[in-house]
Amino acid sequence: MLIIKDIVNLQAYLKTYKLNNEKIGFVPTMGGLHEGHGNLIKSSQENNDKTIVSIFLNPKQFNNIEDLKRYPVNKGDDYDYCLKNKIDIIFEPNEYEIYPLNYKLIKNNFFQNILCDKFRPGHFDGVVSVVSELFKIIEPSNAYFGYKDYQQFKIIDQLAKKKFSKIIIKGVETVRDETGLAFSTRNNLLNSNSKEIYSKFIFNMKNFINSLDSGLEISTANNLVRDFIKDTNTGIGKFDYHEFRSDSDLSLKGTINDSRFFLAFYLNSTRLIDNFKID
Repeated sequence: MLIIKDIVNLQAYLKTYKLNNEKIGFVPTMGGLHEGHGNLIKSSQENNDKTIVSIFLNPKQFNNIEDLKRYPVNKGDDYDYCLKNKIDIIFEPNEYEIYPLNYKLIKNNFFQNILCDKFRPGHFDGVVSVVSELFKIIEPSNAYFGYKDYQQFKIIDQLAKKKFSKIIIKGVETVRDETGLAFSTRNNLLNSNSKEIYSKFIFNMKNFINSLDSGLEISTANNLVRDFIKDTNTGIGKFDYHEFRSDSDLSLKGTINDSRFFLAFYLNSTRLIDNFKID
């Protein structure tokens, strides 16, 4: 496994791979690797000759500086995780490799003013900017994004179709632990009580959603969900959103059998997101 921190050296290795007609899979991360990332890595390795993992804590996608400061980072653990999972290259650039002096952020133009884009102003500008730079540097055959942040996946898929047509975006299912929690780097910020509240809430929420008629209109289902959460002692401090949206275009049109249920909420000061389809 190679750990490369600069673009010139990375591209020298990538040039050799491409001359040998080797397919390159790319898994972008901000570190804090876990089994969710492991599933992305596995998907890449099953369909490519080489797998590159980037580790770059992107400051441009944080609209709250305290959130950036609290983000869990442990490089040693990340290196060990990549070594165990037989990664070919870790690309770990510094901020100046990605954002040269006077760099101008790219504006996100997809799936705006809904879900996380509504509640985290500028967040997806930072996401599309860093992903665009990484795509230009690596030029992978395939790039892997988890469905846990489904809005991000949809945005990057549209970005690639418009600006990086040679790169195929692959979505990968969310991985959960035995209690139902979606693996997330931010879970490291939760104490045992918060994790129990989260797990119980997701369990009850899923049971309620699966009790709904799959032919319900999204608008009707969202009213029922709002009443259910209002009448239930969830233990959640604050919600940004809890709603069904169309799986294909994230609109509020259609029925819930072709939708996902999206959540963003706070446990203490930690913001968490999740989504799932009806079983």
